[in-house]
Order: sequence, then C-alpha cells, then structure tokens
Amino acid sequence: MGNPTNMPGLCTIAPNGSQARWEPPSTWKRHSIAPSISPITVDHCLAGDSELINMETTGTMLTLYLTKQAKVELRSEGRGWSTLHLRSPLAYVAPGFSFSGRWSMPIEWITVHFDSAWLARSGLQANWQPGSSVPRYDVGDDLLMQIVRAIHEDALAGMPLGPMYPEALGAAALRRIAYLESRPRPREYAHGPMMQKAAEYIQGNFRDELTLVAVANAVDFPGDLYSFIRSFKKANGVTPHQYIIENRLQAARDLITSGRCDVTKAALACGFATVSHFSATFRKRWGISPSELKPSPILATPEEARVSTSR
Repeated sequence: MGNPTNMPGLCTIAPNGSQARWEPPSTWKRHSIAPSISPITVDHCLAGDSELINMETTGTMLTLYLTKQAKVELRSEGRGWSTLHLRSPLAYVAPGFSFSGRWSMPIEWITVHFDSAWLARSGLQANWQPGSSVPRYDVGDDLLMQIVRAIHEDALAGMPLGPMYPEALGAAALRRIAYLESRPRPREYAHGPMMQKAAEYIQGNFRDELTLVAVANAVDFPGDLYSFIRSFKKANGVTPHQYIIENRLQAARDLITSGRCDVTKAALACGFATVSHFSATFRKRWGISPSELKPSPILATPEEARVSTSR
C-alpha cells in the first residue's frame, strides 16, 4: 500500500501532443491502495477547488462519487466549457478520453483502476467494448455500486482473502458494465428537468417541514402525488422523503465534523424534530452514532475511509 504521487489512469497532454505523467495537486486529500500482487488499484480522494487542463485517460476506471449532487465543468472535443451535474453516484470511462475539468466545491470519490495487462490476459477487455471513450456519468446501478464498495473495502483490509477475490470482483464489475452497455438506451425522461428542479427545491429548503404537496406545487407538477413520487424516484434514484432525509443527514454530518455544532444543535438546525430520531437515522445510514464523529476533514486512515464509503 502507499500514496504514490502520480495518479494511475490519467496523464497530461504536452503542447507537442505527447503524454506526460500527471500528479494531483498537493491540496488534495488522497489515500491510494495499490497492493503489489493485485491488478486493481483503488484511490480515495477529497478535492476542493480544482482545475485540470489538457488531460487524457489512459486506463479503464470506475468512479463512485461520495459527494451528493456534485457539479463540475468539462471541456472536450474542442468545445467550450459545459456544466455537468453528477446526479448518479457512479461513472466509468475507457482509455482515450481527452478533457479539461474544473470544480469549485469539495468533491469526494473512490476510483477503481484496472491494470491494462491484466485486462488483456483475462479476456475481459474484449467482452467490454464501449461505443466510445466518452465517460458514462449516468450509471445508477445498485449491483455495480456494491461491487465497487466491496473492492474498496477488501483493499482497505489488506486483501485478507488473497488476490483472487479482488480479481473476481473486478471481473464481475466489468461484466456488469458490458451488460449495462448492451441494453437499449431509454428515451429521455419527459419529467427529468422538472424532477431536477424538485431536487434543487429540496436542497434549498430541507431544513423546513416539507410536504409532498409543497414540493410538487413548487415545480408545478401536473399529475397526482403518487405519480410525482414515481417520477422523482425515476429521475433521482430515491423517493422525495429519502432525498430530504439524505440532505438533512449530510448537512448535519458536515456541521458536526467541521466543529461548528454539537449533535443536538446540528440535528435541530437540519430539520430533525428530535435528537433521538436524528441519532437513530444517522446510525442506520452510516453504522455509527453521530456522537462518534470527530471534527476532522482529513481522509488519512482506513477507518475514516470506511465511514465515508458507507454513504
């Protein structure tokens, strides 16, 4: 294990068009796990305001975003900057994607890198042939997310089951990608933009006592409440109630870990009616009591990383 300075799977493009090794900024919090006998490398990163210019992917990667509703700007294929809302937590990319990217909010993520030589020997590369190198940012597959978390947790534990276990998980992840790519792409969801506005309304008002009627009316939803719930879940992956609770939990967690509030003040400030309800919901979400959190933003130990990956 260790924290090598260069980031696997990424390089920078020099003015003459050649590839050069790229090192992440020193301001990034990065925990890299690269067992010498494993073909899979895992990076756990937390990065604030950042700008990456003239980059290119050099390997196959799966990325699980732990920050909810992250927003980045991308520039690729000679086009201008465009805003990308990461509404789904999972993305994957093949080699050869050239881009520049920037963001102005703290974003936390886990990336699983696959060794190209292992991919070629295993035959998995032939089974997974995406239509282009452009990343897929709209992957909301629960099974694939579970596999990525399992790979990360196994690496954190030091691969107690040996190298065959992460290899099997990696093979399962790539097979799952191949299956997802083989399915017909659904038509663009008609209520998608409206449901995004509903999500943004919740983000701005989750500290209040929200109701389904209030949220639906805020975006002028034309149907009944049952249809609204189904539409919201289809667009955002969770029901409105689950989305409200998630926003409250994340906000309360941030207040506690930043040292700005104790557990009681954080719970009440973020919309929970009682501290006991907050504590029970928090424990169900992350497996620990909010009182066990310590005010520290640094991702430095495997124990802290495990807490983050359970989001």
